Amino acid sequence: PGDTSNYLLGFAVDIGTSKIVGHLVDLTTGRTVAMGSIENPQIIYGEDIISRITFAAANNANLKTLQKLLINGVNKVLRETCRKAEIDSSKVYETVVVGNTAMHHFFLGIEPRYIALSPYTPALKKQIHLIAKELNLKMNKEGIVTTLPIIAGFVGADAVADILATGIHESEEISLLVDIGTNTEIIIGNKDDLLCCSCASGPAFEGAHIKHGMKAVTGAIERVRINPNLEVKYETIGGVKPSGICGSGIIDLVAEMLKNGIIDKYGRFNSKIKTKRMKKDDGMEFIVAWDNETATGKAITITQKDINEIQLAKAAIYTGCSILMKRKNLKDKDINRVFIAGAFGSYLNPENAKIIGLIPDIPTEKIKVVGNTAVMGAKMALVSKEVRKKAEEIANRVRYLELANDPDFNQEFLKALIFPID
Repeated sequence: PGDTSNYLLGFAVDIGTSKIVGHLVDLTTGRTVAMGSIENPQIIYGEDIISRITFAAANNANLKTLQKLLINGVNKVLRETCRKAEIDSSKVYETVVVGNTAMHHFFLGIEPRYIALSPYTPALKKQIHLIAKELNLKMNKEGIVTTLPIIAGFVGADAVADILATGIHESEEISLLVDIGTNTEIIIGNKDDLLCCSCASGPAFEGAHIKHGMKAVTGAIERVRINPNLEVKYETIGGVKPSGICGSGIIDLVAEMLKNGIIDKYGRFNSKIKTKRMKKDDGMEFIVAWDNETATGKAITITQKDINEIQLAKAAIYTGCSILMKRKNLKDKDINRVFIAGAFGSYLNPENAKIIGLIPDIPTEKIKVVGNTAVMGAKMALVSKEVRKKAEEIANRVRYLELANDPDFNQEFLKALIFPID
C-alpha cells in the first residue's frame, strides 16, 4: 500500500571461493546504504574449487547441499545489510550476483563437473534473470535476480565485473588487472583486445596454511618493517595487540626478510644470521612479535613452510602475468597501468609486492590498489541496464588462455618461485 516508488533497494553480491560480500544499494540514487560479508559456508567441503566440484559431481544431493549453503550464505549477508539499514528485506527488488564460474554454477544449482574437465566448459555462459522465489532468496519474492555472464571455465562473472569497474575495456592504455583471491584472475589489454587467464594461487594470502596466518580483521598484523639491527616494527588492524598476521603483513614481512638477508632468493633461512629472533626448536622460525606483546600470549612467528607457501602463491600469480604479457608481445615498459583488485589487495604495499615477485617490476606510480572491484562492477550492473549490455559484450570479446596448457608454463613457474633479488 502507498507510493513506494521512491524507496527501491537492490543488492549486489560477490560470491568468492572463501568469502561472500554484499552491498545494499538505494536504486533511486545509486548510493550504498549498507555492506556485509561472511566466510563462504561451503568451505567445510574444501578450501579450493576442485574439492567442491568433486563433491558436487558425486551425486545430485551433494550439488543441492552446496547450492543451499550458498543461498543461505547470501541470505545471511542480505539480512545483515537490511538490519544495518533498518529496512525490511521485502523492499529489495533487484539482486545482481557475480562470482567465479564454479560459484555461479553452485548458486544456480547447475552441474559443475565439466568446469574441472578439459576443455573446462561452463554449462551456461550468458547473463540470466530469475525470480527471487525460484532461488529462495529472502528479498521481495517477485524481485529479479540477475547473474552476470561468464568468460570461461575458470574466469567468471567476477572478472567481467572487475573489467566494468576499472574501465580497461574502454581505455586506449594497456592495463594489467590482477584480482587476487584463492583463485586469481588476470586480464591484460585495452579497448582493442583483452586476454585473460586464471591461476590457482591458493588461500595463503588470506592467512590459510600459514602457522600464524589470519584474515584481515582486528588484531591482524598488516604492516611490517625490519630495521638493519633486525628489530621488527609492525602495525595491526585496529591498533590492538596482535593475534596473527594477514596477507599484506606476510608480504611486507617476506620482503623485509629478503632486504635484510634473513632469507635468500630461494626462500631459505640464512643460518649465519645472528639474532635472538631466530628460533631453531622445531625447524627454523623468525619471531615477529614476542609472546609478551601478543593478544594470545604466544609469540607470532614465520616458518620455513610459511615462506614456501608464499613462494607457491606468488609464483602462480607472476606466471599468469608473464605468460599473458608474452602472448601479447608486451614488456614491463609497455604496461601503462596495473590494477590490484580483491579484498586482500586493499592493504597491499605495491613496492613489497614487486620485491617478492608477486607482480611484474612496473613503476609504483603506475600501480593502483582498487579493492573489491567485483562488487563494484555488480553495483554498476545493478543500477544500469546499459552496463548489463556492456557486460555481455565484454564476456563475448575477452579471449581466454588456459594457463596449464601453455608450453612455457612449467619453465615460467619454476623461474617465478625464486625471489627476484640480486
